[in-house]
Amino acid sequence: MSAALAAEAREDVTLGDYASLFGFLRSAVMQEGRLVEMAVQQAVQHNSGLLLLPAKPMPIVPAAQEMLKRTPADQLKGVRFPVRVHSTETYRPDLFVVNRTSHIGLILDIKRSLASYRPQEIDRLRFRMLAVAAIAPEWIAEHQRTLLVGAEIAIIDGADEISDHERGVFRLSEIDHLLEAQGAAESIKQVREEFSSRVQEELARRCRNLATGPSERYPAPASTNPVEPPEGVEESPSSVVPLQTSPIRRFGYARRPSFH
Repeated sequence: MSAALAAEAREDVTLGDYASLFGFLRSAVMQEGRLVEMAVQQAVQHNSGLLLLPAKPMPIVPAAQEMLKRTPADQLKGVRFPVRVHSTETYRPDLFVVNRTSHIGLILDIKRSLASYRPQEIDRLRFRMLAVAAIAPEWIAEHQRTLLVGAEIAIIDGADEISDHERGVFRLSEIDHLLEAQGAAESIKQVREEFSSRVQEELARRCRNLATGPSERYPAPASTNPVEPPEGVEESPSSVVPLQTSPIRRFGYARRPSFH
């Protein structure tokens, strides 16, 4: 909320005196998207069955993209691509979550609202994420010393409107099933409702100012437990449940039995 209030309003010929209101709205929307991502991070970090890896740019292998154009996602099993190839394009996940028991990595891209994106933009994002998932086990083993047997992708709609599991899209309210954990959806909802309440109070104050003149600025309350965006903590391989077998490597969309 402090970051949203700190945004400077630009003068606008069309909006005139309403420019400050528009500037705050734009800043609040941006901060809400950041808040949702931070809330998911917190939920992951408070679950002992999940491991949050540092989200770093990962190479998009051209051969993986070409293969994805020709192969249905449900047929992608046992496919591997070399990591050490020349790649001019990268993708940085919003979050990279590992299930400590199954050793499956989950690549998350969190959007405030998917309705504001064109279908072709979402498709391009999906292919980028899948191309990264194709090399994720080898790349993670080499760069972050964590052993994975596969990687999945999921695009989260923060507006909780769009769900298309066959294309890797999930509502925010489905986050518990996606993470295979309990309580994440409720904690995210509470944080978001608190933020929404403060934003609406500030909007009401600014609207009154436009109608009657300046009044006292709505103060952003000091937080007794500030939420800082975690960088992710690398853990030693010993903190992860050891592999008993060597199953076929796989990657693709996140699949959960409770959804099907």
